[in-house]
Amino acid sequence: MKLLGANAAFAAAMVCLFSPGLLGLSPFAANAAAAAASIAVGVVAVPSFVMMNRALLAERKEELLEADEADAGEKAASLLERYASSKALGGIARSAAGQAERMEKQSANFETLAARRFGRGTLSYEKFMGVIRCAGEALKRGSIRIANKMVIFDEREYKKLSSGEYKLDDIPDDIQEEKRKLYEENLEDMRSILERNEKVLLEVDHLMMEMSQMDYSEQEIDGVADQIRELLGQLEYYS
Repeated sequence: MKLLGANAAFAAAMVCLFSPGLLGLSPFAANAAAAAASIAVGVVAVPSFVMMNRALLAERKEELLEADEADAGEKAASLLERYASSKALGGIARSAAGQAERMEKQSANFETLAARRFGRGTLSYEKFMGVIRCAGEALKRGSIRIANKMVIFDEREYKKLSSGEYKLDDIPDDIQEEKRKLYEENLEDMRSILERNEKVLLEVDHLMMEMSQMDYSEQEIDGVADQIRELLGQLEYYS
């Protein structure tokens, strides 16, 4: 509503300034001063419009995601993209987004390998594709958890606490120091999720290498698949 109201007010102001029935500013006005004023207003209006909308969009409050939402993965990807330029969260956001992209690519490549090796629809094909789907779901849940942690992370407050500015106000320093530790723990939790996701990707890479070796038996490939199942079980415990 704030965004719509601001844009409506901006449009109304432009109509008042340039409408012939009102102020009637025009770059083609016979009066040189009026023509110059209309051009100046136009030059200022365009960047002002862009900056206003950017500021309003930046104020938009994000909602926490539910893992069982149908489009939770897409929403998490959108949030990660939004935080990619953040000073405090950008590195984590870019890493998480990169992991999701790699998982998507690996899933497509693995499906091609499994289809070539066993044929689509066979029991072996479904068995190994089931492992990859579970790995993809685990990574998606990790991305959602990171995105949710970023939503509740107040960067302005963290900057104040990490720079020591809090020592200049009247709030007890020991309380604010505890708050700083909570922020650091939140960042560390996000990095831990990245680490666990990376372990899943490593095992998926291993499984793909095994699958690509046509002289490897299905039982040998099963051994790597079991390692992924065990790792995914550990992730369920951690989550």
